[in-house]
Amino acid sequence: MPLESLPQDKPIPFKKAFRHFLVFQIKLFVDAFRDLLFSPISLAAFIIDSFTKPAVNESLSFKIMHLGRHSDRVINLFDEHTSSDHFTIDETVKDVETILSKEIKKFKEDIK
Repeated sequence: MPLESLPQDKPIPFKKAFRHFLVFQIKLFVDAFRDLLFSPISLAAFIIDSFTKPAVNESLSFKIMHLGRHSDRVINLFDEHTSSDHFTIDETVKDVETILSKEIKKFKEDIK
């Protein structure tokens, strides 16, 4: 749940603020890792495209740009992509939270 959906005139509950912080840090890490991977890959694509001189839609650089836009939607760093027609990291976080919640409940029941 984005912090913007909370009442604007009330303090942010610590639990929600901490969750938002953790999810944002995960997204920042994934985004930085993606950038580290894309940098040398884009250089290699440029060099290959320079020699092969493909049409724009066949260019490796063009394909990498397309992949970069898609990965932006998946990472969804600033919650700009809220439509449900594609996978995002937010969905994975919710799934993990659901699984952990079930496992914690099960664990508590088992130790009783």
